[in-house]
Amino acid sequence: MIDQETLKVFDELYNDTYHNTLKYVICNCSNIDDVKDIVQNVYLEVLKKLKENNLSVENKSYIIGIARHKVKDYYRFRYKEKLISLFSSEDKSEDILLVDTIPSNMNIDGDFIKKEELKEVWNFLRKKKSIIGKIFYLYYYEDSSIKEISETLGISESNVKNYLYRTLKELTVLMNNRG
Repeated sequence: MIDQETLKVFDELYNDTYHNTLKYVICNCSNIDDVKDIVQNVYLEVLKKLKENNLSVENKSYIIGIARHKVKDYYRFRYKEKLISLFSSEDKSEDILLVDTIPSNMNIDGDFIKKEELKEVWNFLRKKKSIIGKIFYLYYYEDSSIKEISETLGISESNVKNYLYRTLKELTVLMNNRG
């Protein structure tokens, strides 16, 4: 059981460090799809350390150290999983559960098309350099400015703009050809 004081400290740490931790994980991830899992693992570890009284509000820089270890651990585990697993990593039972949660007044066709288009965009981005996926994630999901992305990824603002706009042009052509 987690006491209220621990939750209060966790909330403060989370609010103060989330953005920088997310940027760190994005920059050090080899696959943009893994970002959310890794960040979640980081903050689970932070909560565990708080419960053990091994972490305080003053240890904000320690969280980046946890993130560094979680990125390495995540990919080490994923590599072992690929060697051992005999089955697909996709869980088909999730699809069955999703059907039960769809509200009756929902526009299924429109929402499905949007979801399929989004999947197509991310599949397209996965085929590009990893830096492009990172730029799109920071720009569209994190609402980072081009200047912030430039500083975070250590590339010039003009490179960020070029990657972003050229890829957007390619995506526009792809989506227009698709119909």
